[in-house]
Amino acid sequence: MMKIHYLIAYDIREPKRLRKVHYYISKKAMALQRSVFLVKADKSDIKKIAIALLERADTQKDDIRLYPLQGVNKMWVAGKQAEKMSGLYPAFSSQLKPSLTSRFINRLFGAKK
Repeated sequence: MMKIHYLIAYDIREPKRLRKVHYYISKKAMALQRSVFLVKADKSDIKKIAIALLERADTQKDDIRLYPLQGVNKMWVAGKQAEKMSGLYPAFSSQLKPSLTSRFINRLFGAKK
């Protein structure tokens, strides 16, 4: 089966459930932020992950989202983890000069050159 990247994000209200969800997903996926993870999986694997997350969460109180990413090599990253992410995306290199888009974003948010 073909594997694709998935973005998994969650908002868990209760600390005990939060620890369970975080512990489980941190063993299966790469953390991008505290509650945002990236995993490469086929349909069978992502189904198992989704079921396991549902077992650890309360769907009446918590929020878990899973987004398939079709064009992961076109993602743009910047910030603390940009270097960590550079190996994942063939189109991204920390050695590249800033593009017009990144210069615009930097000016928009006041980032220094």
